[in-house]
Formats: sequence, C-alpha cells, structure tokens
Amino acid sequence: MTTSRTRRERGRRNDYTPTVRPRAARQEGQRRLTPGYLDDLSDTQFLFVSLGSGSTARVTALTPSPGRRLRIVRVNVYQIASDGLHFLEVYYGTGVNIAAAPPKVIDYVRISDLSQGQTRTWSRGTGPIAAKNEVLSVRFTVNPQTSHKLIIEYTEER
Repeated sequence: MTTSRTRRERGRRNDYTPTVRPRAARQEGQRRLTPGYLDDLSDTQFLFVSLGSGSTARVTALTPSPGRRLRIVRVNVYQIASDGLHFLEVYYGTGVNIAAAPPKVIDYVRISDLSQGQTRTWSRGTGPIAAKNEVLSVRFTVNPQTSHKLIIEYTEER
C-alpha cells in the first residue's frame, strides 16, 4: 500500500516505467538544437544535372560550398529516351565506384526503361552526410546510349 501511495504522490500511473532514449536519438536532438547546425530549416536546395551518354566513368554531380558538408534529401533520375534498364551508383567522394568506399554509399538506383528512378527520401537532418568539402559522385554500371537527367535535393551544413 505504501508503494502505491508513493507513486500517486509523485503523480505517476501504477504501470509507469522510466525509459531512456537511445544515444543516437539524444545526440541527433542535441545537434538540431545547436545554434548554426542549419542556417535555416527551409534551406533545401535543388540542382538539375544532365548526364551524357556512353560512359561508365565517375561524374561529380555536386560540389559543396567551401567548408560545407552536403546532406542528401533525395535524388531523382529520369531516362528521357528508350534505352533499357540502367543502374546508377550514388555516393560521396571521388572513388572509382561504390565498392571503393562502402561507408560513403548513398544508393544504387534502378532506372526502368523510359521511366524514373529515385533514392529513398530522408527527413530533414537525417539523410546521408558527407565530410567537409566532399563531392557527390554518380556513375552508371553499364554504358547508357541516351542522356539521363538528375534532380538532386540537398542541404549544405557546417
């Protein structure tokens, strides 16, 4: 009886159990509350990139401003002419392909014939983040015979 009275005095339910948020959630919350973490919550930027045909070489799709980090929100890829199924590697850094640095991989995008491919969409502040001054690279796994269009949605952070 004394235990129930003590709980009632504290204003808690009898079935209350204290919980602790995981460390990652606590740190992410702290980062969002840190001044200067993001300049503005509406600072999402868009970039249109046109990739030519006939190459499997790595292409720098996006370079951040000096001293900034890129954080990807989403990448859309459009195939504008019939050319069959293609796959696009999306990753940070200047590696030859996604196998060169697996921790920097963002996605392996499947692009259907005359269709679009899309990476996952991440919430604000939760998408993959690059190191400072690190570029966003893309690479086709097989030579496409037509050009492809990319729309990259991203933020730049300190």
